[in-house]
Amino acid sequence: MGLQRWLITSISCALLFGLETIAPTQAAEFKPNGPVTIVAPFAAGGTVDQVARELGRGLETVWGVPVLIENKPGAGNILAASAIAQSKPNGQKLLLASTSISVNPSVYKSLPYDTDKDLSAVSYLAASPNVLVVRPKMNIKTLKELLDLAKTSNPPLQYASVGKGSAHHFCMELLQIEANVKLTHIPYKGVSPALAAVLGDEIGIYCSDILGAMEPIKRGQLIPLAVTSNTRVSVLPDVPTMAEAGLPNYNNSGYLGIMAPGETPRNIREALNHDIQVVIKESAFQKRFADLGYDMVGGTADEFASFIKRDIVRYREIVKTANIDEE
Repeated sequence: MGLQRWLITSISCALLFGLETIAPTQAAEFKPNGPVTIVAPFAAGGTVDQVARELGRGLETVWGVPVLIENKPGAGNILAASAIAQSKPNGQKLLLASTSISVNPSVYKSLPYDTDKDLSAVSYLAASPNVLVVRPKMNIKTLKELLDLAKTSNPPLQYASVGKGSAHHFCMELLQIEANVKLTHIPYKGVSPALAAVLGDEIGIYCSDILGAMEPIKRGQLIPLAVTSNTRVSVLPDVPTMAEAGLPNYNNSGYLGIMAPGETPRNIREALNHDIQVVIKESAFQKRFADLGYDMVGGTADEFASFIKRDIVRYREIVKTANIDEE
């Protein structure tokens, strides 16, 4: 099956999460034995960190115990995933999972954990479309102008990402495939350092999460060229999609979700899922992240598990097409 068909299938499945009614769970109530920890795979202060902290505050209200955020950036999210894979399967330690969970089995020859066995799905949270931005000093206003420059630049233009295997990385890999251009990848250890590199004129191009790019765009510090979703984003209504900007087959978004250690009993995962849905479906929570580019659609643990399996296959196809070397 071709690359574009995988992309369409994956996006369609993600959208279905928002259309399904969450069935009432029969799982026992989750009663934490002391503070619960959510491990975030990016640096403090970045986009994913903000999602983790907002979710944690909501769950503190539900559970009546502190929810701590532990930041473990770097290594393509492997450090964070490994910490959860090695934790006790009792619901006390959770992973704020990102697209790297789907990507890493294809870009690393070996991982310190088995994605299928050592991690278990709890809840899909949201699709996370990205926005392609450039620094103003490049004097570029459109995607076409960037691609024209990329085709003639020697050495190749550089772009920043939050690490190999991240959604930000694959945003640009897919761009290179669809536009037939060559760019140089410069990975950073998290959203904050990557964004700082672009704002500081160290790097010219960045495919950013929308939340992280919003304020710099408003201040004129970044120029948005296109969003990676198949429809425009409400908080950036004047920014075209990649398809509208000249790449008709481009459509790619990352995701966020919650995972637990692999042996976590089903009743605990279902109870966790129930409580997470309570938080993310609350109107203030929905509005907070809708205003920043996230559609918190939620979904069951089984739906998220199925999504991850399909997404792993999808990224394996992208890795093969992009000829990305394994590490």
